Amino acid sequence: MAAGRYSFTIEQGNTVDFELQYQDASNTPVDLTGYTAAMSIRSTYSGSGATYLSLTSLSGSQYDEGKPSGSAFLSISGSNLTTDPVSGSIGIYIGWEVADSLTFSSQAYYDIELTSGDIRTRILEGRINLSKQVTY
Repeated sequence: MAAGRYSFTIEQGNTVDFELQYQDASNTPVDLTGYTAAMSIRSTYSGSGATYLSLTSLSGSQYDEGKPSGSAFLSISGSNLTTDPVSGSIGIYIGWEVADSLTFSSQAYYDIELTSGDIRTRILEGRINLSKQVTY
């Protein structure tokens, strides 16, 4: 199955916190038990471009730390950090301190990959626009 496409905007001064649901071709949620996730935000689609931010999935006791403003991560337990992985929910969190530190001019590219054992699947890709803030 080809990776889906979704573009979004990161607004400096704001926390990015949303959830997506990974589904199979029949729109059934994919059980993500045992999976890990990774996301990169880069200047180009190719591996030679600058990396602006890399996010990986939380594990174990990291869930107890909550959502500090200086962190950025993916969660296989949804954006609330407690959803059962069988739901296919993936939380994407970029704290406002991290969003404030992004420096790309206006647009970057990202993708999200899931890994289970030796199998890696790219599930989503797109563009990210950066809306810069004035107040710090």
